[in-house]
Amino acid sequence: MEDTDNFEPDSSGTLMDLKYQGLSVVDPQILSYTTLVYLDVSFNLLESLPDEISLLQTLEELHCCSNKIAALPESIGSIQSLRLIKANNNMLISLPKSLGQLQSLKSLVLSDNILTSLPDEIGNCHLESLLLENNSLCRLPLSLALLKGKLTQLDVTRNDEQMQTTLPIQIHQDAQSILWILALQREKTHCIETLKTDVKLLQHQIHSSSEALAEAKQQIAELEQKKKSLEDDFESVRYFLTVRYLCRELRRKALELWQSVRRACAKKYSERQAKISAQVDAV
Repeated sequence: MEDTDNFEPDSSGTLMDLKYQGLSVVDPQILSYTTLVYLDVSFNLLESLPDEISLLQTLEELHCCSNKIAALPESIGSIQSLRLIKANNNMLISLPKSLGQLQSLKSLVLSDNILTSLPDEIGNCHLESLLLENNSLCRLPLSLALLKGKLTQLDVTRNDEQMQTTLPIQIHQDAQSILWILALQREKTHCIETLKTDVKLLQHQIHSSSEALAEAKQQIAELEQKKKSLEDDFESVRYFLTVRYLCRELRRKALELWQSVRRACAKKYSERQAKISAQVDAV
């Protein structure tokens, strides 16, 4: 049975040790001590930690091992002072992404759980120690490669057999070798993603070029049609000008003929008049 009288920190008001108290929940009274630096609720019957644990903004060490905790609260990411989380021997299946916000976190103990994956955001921490033995992990997030030079202790022994396809069993406790392999895999993945992006860009450019070529062909066809239309119009204009020229020539020649006939008639008329005048004079 839980004894609420024991839910008090030490004389400094910064340490609270509640191991072996038979706790099934974290009593709100515990969370009221907002100056806690160290909290140990290990070896109890806890199935979860409350979201309100984020009230402990000065907490540096959280010990909650050997319980039945299935998940850490998302709000834990707001406790920026956390340096150590010891949550081994629980029933953790996954971790909150907010862990990546814990910039002061140096040690994370997650051994003997049933974790199947780790969030990529864990690479944003500044971990020096990460213990993951005896879980169900089949791979590690490539973001852990960002911890190269910082993470000195890493243990992934006794996880899913698939882990061995990328990380030989001989190096499951060798942080430097594991991080080196993860860095190579991360670089390879980055190169592949870059190539995929380049291929998509080229495909887009080819598609755009094909569309531009099709459009150019259409424009050429339209120009050819306009050229033919102009040639037809030019032929019509040339025919019209030829006909007009011929008409003018015909008119000119007709006018010359009419003038020639007129002159001939006038001459004949003059001669006739002269003849008549001569006959009149003779009488």
